[in-house]
Amino acid sequence: MISYIRARRRLWTAAGLLVGAMLTGWNLIVAAPLFVSEYAVRNDFRLAYAAALVGLRDGYGRLYDLAAQREAILSLGPKFNPQPFISPPPLAWLVTPLTVLPFAAALAVWTLLLIAALLWTWYLLAPGDGLSKAAHLLLWIGVFPVAFGVMVGQPGALVAAAVTTAWWLIRADKPMLAGLALSLLVLKPQLALLVPVALLAAGYRKTFASWLVASLAIGLVAVALLGVDGVARYRDVLAQTQTAAWDITRRYSISGPLGLGWSLRAAEVAVLVLTIVAAWRQRASPELVIAAGVVGSLLFTPYLGFQDFLMLFVAGWLVIRARPSALQVGVLVAGYALLELALVVLAIPLLLAELVLLGSLLLSFRTSGVRDALPEPSMRAPGVRRA
Repeated sequence: MISYIRARRRLWTAAGLLVGAMLTGWNLIVAAPLFVSEYAVRNDFRLAYAAALVGLRDGYGRLYDLAAQREAILSLGPKFNPQPFISPPPLAWLVTPLTVLPFAAALAVWTLLLIAALLWTWYLLAPGDGLSKAAHLLLWIGVFPVAFGVMVGQPGALVAAAVTTAWWLIRADKPMLAGLALSLLVLKPQLALLVPVALLAAGYRKTFASWLVASLAIGLVAVALLGVDGVARYRDVLAQTQTAAWDITRRYSISGPLGLGWSLRAAEVAVLVLTIVAAWRQRASPELVIAAGVVGSLLFTPYLGFQDFLMLFVAGWLVIRARPSALQVGVLVAGYALLELALVVLAIPLLLAELVLLGSLLLSFRTSGVRDALPEPSMRAPGVRRA
């Protein structure tokens, strides 16, 4: 099966170019104008921008003061829709320099930053070269969850770039820098929170230690800036996500079908164990270790947005680089279709696809060493050398 597919690489490249171009064109012509015209309501960047304003005007101790957040959002214009900012403080820090610009200009810069992160992720990680790599680019920006994330200003692209950069640095034999790159997970931790755990289980101790030290430093600074009252406000804001009003954040996660009770906790423990065992079994391949961490994270977290599925593309590219099995090829192809149709098929088919992919990493076993796990030279990331 795999040899059949590889023998027809040009055909699959042409199909990828065609499908990717069609989906990208639809996003640009149909979807993007709708979100541009309603950015005041639909773009989540307004929440981070307003939170940054609160931190500057009122102090970071009031960063999660809902009244202050509402006032800051409404100050952007009469049609801006107030919603709570619940992301970790570093996202507000990152946006703070953009507050010197009017909101529309800041949004444009932020959107360019997200697009740059997507391109960086593709450049480093997408397999193949020439038309094959171009096909991966069109499929990457064409699939709707990825495009939607840019349209609504979500920071998922930055997390994808951080995970990809960490993989690249591991391959370049720079484990400490890889850990520093992973510390950017703090921008939206649930998208890859088990990646450091998977790396530790697989024996990448220097990367894990570097990530841990950097993350603890960021956390201590955040707590110091928030103060006791600010931390209490943040805890209260996060508690709101347990209410029915936040069901939309659980629609595509494991908590959607399972709820927030003991069944969810049992499932989370099971996913954690499966991820650790899969990472340990695949320890010869950093690609599969990180892929296990990404897929495990998406299965583990009870809070997941439609746009967060862009991380499955990162996991898929990593699996392709490690020479996928026939089962994995089938899951990746079906998974792409499910991603594009996610608004229709909803969570359960995607959760099952993730579970099958994680299971394939658990059951398969790489006997080759790390240095032998790289695909042929044409499929290596730019600048990657053998460790």
